[in-house]
Amino acid sequence: MLNSVEADSLYSMINLNELSKEVSVIRYNYCDKSAVGNYTWPVLTDELFRVADALNFNRVVLGGMSMGSGTVVHAAVRFPERVKALILVSPPPAWEMREMVKKVYKKIASKTNPNNIPEILKRLILQSEDLPGFFEQNYPGTRQRLLESRLSFDPQYYSQIYLDGAASDFPSREQIAEIDVPTLIVTLPNDENHPLKMAQELIGLIKGSELLVISDYDDYLNLQNKAIDFLNKVSRDNKS
Repeated sequence: MLNSVEADSLYSMINLNELSKEVSVIRYNYCDKSAVGNYTWPVLTDELFRVADALNFNRVVLGGMSMGSGTVVHAAVRFPERVKALILVSPPPAWEMREMVKKVYKKIASKTNPNNIPEILKRLILQSEDLPGFFEQNYPGTRQRLLESRLSFDPQYYSQIYLDGAASDFPSREQIAEIDVPTLIVTLPNDENHPLKMAQELIGLIKGSELLVISDYDDYLNLQNKAIDFLNKVSRDNKS
């Protein structure tokens, strides 16, 4: 929600800068991070395919982190003929697990105003631990640069993104169980905002999917190779 192409260039669970050396990686900021954008996940799915259409891409591999995972899962449910594979990084809580999240998001939105970022939101951003400690240890200063990025949006943007986050959820379990493309799911073991339980449930729903839990820097390095292998296999299978 508070990430961007710029933030992803500082840190992403899958190193998109390196991945782009192997495959075509298209990244964009949802609604250009506008304070008047619509950030509900089904609407973001429509934007995703407008981008794909503008680039003349028919069938694509879709990847996303957190709310990006929600968007691409909606895409796979609504437009299965256009999806080759999915990479879901840190999928967020859904269904009954999301009810408390929605309440928190609505509370945050109620505290925002057009002139400055409310203290409650500043505290939440400062307390965020979605940058794993092992990454900060190997790349000191990354956390501070991410914090600066996440505190840099138009104050009204925070109200919009949290309201639309509260209005969003995954498709139903039954709909997700119909997804039939290679799916790689990646998560951290102790991220309260993106619980391991959610990733495990998705693994149980999407047949043939694979889960990687990234606990340390070695796991992180192995993931980069795994992501390339996964995409190469998808490419080979789609040529056969």
